[in-house]
Amino acid sequence: MDSISYCPICSSNNSRRLWTASNSDQASHFLSPLENSKKYELLKKHIKYLQKSPFINVKKCLDCSFIYSDPYIGGDKIFYDLIFSKTNKYPQNRWEFQKSIDVINNSCLVNPKILEIGSGDGAFIRKLIKKRLTLKSNITSIEYSEYGKSRIEKMGIQCLSIDIKVDKNKLPYEKYDFICLFQVLEHMDDIHKLINILKNILTNKGEILIAVPNEKIIDFNEQNKALLDMPPNHIGRWSKSSFIKFCEINKIKLIENNVEPFSLKRFLLMFFSYRFLRKAQNVNSIAAYIKYKMNKKLVWICTRLYIIIDLISSPHILLKIYISGSNLGGETQFSRLSK
Repeated sequence: MDSISYCPICSSNNSRRLWTASNSDQASHFLSPLENSKKYELLKKHIKYLQKSPFINVKKCLDCSFIYSDPYIGGDKIFYDLIFSKTNKYPQNRWEFQKSIDVINNSCLVNPKILEIGSGDGAFIRKLIKKRLTLKSNITSIEYSEYGKSRIEKMGIQCLSIDIKVDKNKLPYEKYDFICLFQVLEHMDDIHKLINILKNILTNKGEILIAVPNEKIIDFNEQNKALLDMPPNHIGRWSKSSFIKFCEINKIKLIENNVEPFSLKRFLLMFFSYRFLRKAQNVNSIAAYIKYKMNKKLVWICTRLYIIIDLISSPHILLKIYISGSNLGGETQFSRLSK
């Protein structure tokens, strides 16, 4: 099932396979057949169509440490329409939002032009407006989801549903002072083409602000039976060393790369919730019965009881968290890039 592949960052074929998943495994990660069997079959079929393969390999480049899916193909609009509801809930407060607001505020630029790629429902833009960091007319959003786009446009912000790699000429401005990608880059393929386009529309003193998942958290989750970081949703897993190599190849500066501080409370809630969701992917499991078959009035309490029982019956994992927690960091990694 393994094959020769080339790292999307450094083009090395020196890699190690971490795990493999079938199209059925992939589809079950995003949508249970117990929830919607017809939609599940459509999703499975579309994943195979996208990847041109009945399975996916996740590999680690042994030269630049980038972790990537093979084949390296991101989900398209059809994929995301199948896995997300029309009123998908987006987080309203993220660590990287405040980090980016501080960067923009400290730049001392007057009414900077800001482009956000993958804006969700406009949570970050809402904060920019509230803090009056720039004019509404100087903010441009790119967002595919109809729900998110409608929420953003209600704020008086221009929102485009375009592929920046194809349609950059449709942007209202030729240059931007800040280009923001929060929890977006890990979804995208053709990353060298992407960064070259972003460089071309960035002002000379501008910055690209990027937030991606912390790869150490993902690795801990996968090693301890929590959720896998499943393609074709996430197809690239970034680390500081892979960012350094990426910037070196594309002749762009890495100003800053740091990780969200570790929070034991948040980590325990996230990790054991992800363990429950991983187990619920097995249609014959107790977790699947609770999530998909139980009376809806009992799901909330039974899910939490299941998670609590899993927590107290996993002392070996709690010990791992106690020992390595401070080295793991939080869920997000934040990078600042400039010309």
